[in-house]
Amino acid sequence: MNKITKPKKNHIRKEIYVTAVIFAFIFLCMIFFLYHFLRYDSKDFIYNSFNARFSVFADDVVRGSIYTADGKVMAQTSKDDEGNEIRVYPDERLFSHEVGYVGKGMAGLEASYSFDLLKSHITLDDQINNSLTGIKSPGDDLYTTLDYDAQKSAFDGLGLYDGAVIALEPETGKIVAMVSKPDYDPNTIAKYWDDINDSSKNSSVLMNRATNGSYPPGSTFKIVTTLAYLREHNGDDTYSYNCNGQIDVDGYTIHCSSNEKHGKENLLQAFSNSCNSAYADIGIHLDREAFINTAEDLYFNKTLPTMLSTSKKSAFNIDSDTKESIVGQTAIGQGATSVSPLHMAMLVSAIANDGELMEPYLADKLVSAEGDIVSQTEPVSAGFIMSAEEVDTLNKYMEAVVMDGTSAKVDFGDLNVYGKTGTAEYSENKKLTHSWFVGYASNDDGKQLAIAVIMEGAGYGSKFAAPLAAKVFNAYFEE
Repeated sequence: MNKITKPKKNHIRKEIYVTAVIFAFIFLCMIFFLYHFLRYDSKDFIYNSFNARFSVFADDVVRGSIYTADGKVMAQTSKDDEGNEIRVYPDERLFSHEVGYVGKGMAGLEASYSFDLLKSHITLDDQINNSLTGIKSPGDDLYTTLDYDAQKSAFDGLGLYDGAVIALEPETGKIVAMVSKPDYDPNTIAKYWDDINDSSKNSSVLMNRATNGSYPPGSTFKIVTTLAYLREHNGDDTYSYNCNGQIDVDGYTIHCSSNEKHGKENLLQAFSNSCNSAYADIGIHLDREAFINTAEDLYFNKTLPTMLSTSKKSAFNIDSDTKESIVGQTAIGQGATSVSPLHMAMLVSAIANDGELMEPYLADKLVSAEGDIVSQTEPVSAGFIMSAEEVDTLNKYMEAVVMDGTSAKVDFGDLNVYGKTGTAEYSENKKLTHSWFVGYASNDDGKQLAIAVIMEGAGYGSKFAAPLAAKVFNAYFEE
């Protein structure tokens, strides 16, 4: 007769313990997944065009409006002749890349705040009454940080040129103006969808060049090269160079603009004159690793600290093996570097803000139909990217550009302006150039605005981009 062996109590306890640990682990994983979904992925799931439940929100709530900071309507829900709800954009192309569209999918603020625009925070009693009577409740409205007059000035000033303008408050990161061309009319996005997406015509119309454009920075990059020089020399800006209009670097000739011979210059004069020869000389004599570190401290080769959608990192692609000729070109904003207008606006905004970089943002607050603030964006600091001493020197140099240098002939009115022009070559024959201006302005009350302007193929920064920046500054400060 076989003897039945009972399992030992310790063995049973061990199995129970292991099973409990496994289930506890699974439970914790489910909690983490649920938290991550609610915190990061829920909106993407809700907005997905394949999610049939998304239409339920629109069945119960009238999509809220989108406004500028000064109360101008950027997007609103109306009805067509047959009584169907339609989305209307009163200023057509003026805010196309910021506001986006609803129709062929969604883009811009319409996409990123779709969930919020289809929420209603009127009183619960009113929501219940509306539901019982078949009336839709009004959705919450979104107020942006955009200033209508500054936006209009940037849009009109860019004219028929492709390019971008982005302006922001240095102390907060609020985006005051953001224009990208070529653009589109969000009212007719569905009608012309095939043409807009035709790669043989205007495939880049939907791209926001202000945030996702990638350009050679030209002489605006001399801000970075100057900072690298100051750091390597412990803040001492003693430098001397005799410019004869060009410099030969490793068999490659770098020319000053129009082959102008600037003569003997110190560092400030080389900066204000935008002397390519001097800055190529500086670049090839900088410690290579320190130069890279300075660029990366300023967020080159890194993701920008912002809630805005950016697809590319600004590039600074030199290393210990890079030829001196490439380093010399890169030091003047050509060669192995590229940047977005947003990045340059952030860089000069940090200079304006005593070295502290604030994260740029576009959505200011959500407001219920009854006027109550549902939520509000608070400014967020990305930290200090340069010291107070470095800021003082860069301010002095950028002021010289406007007072005595390449922007001296531009009428900035009574404002205090600090800037840097750039003329960036983008073709092999070196005859085609983008026009750049980056900098900031302040008035006697201490109000500030930082800006980056690029006009594709326009020519000299001092003749095109700088005057456009002056228009935006004056539109903003004259309010």
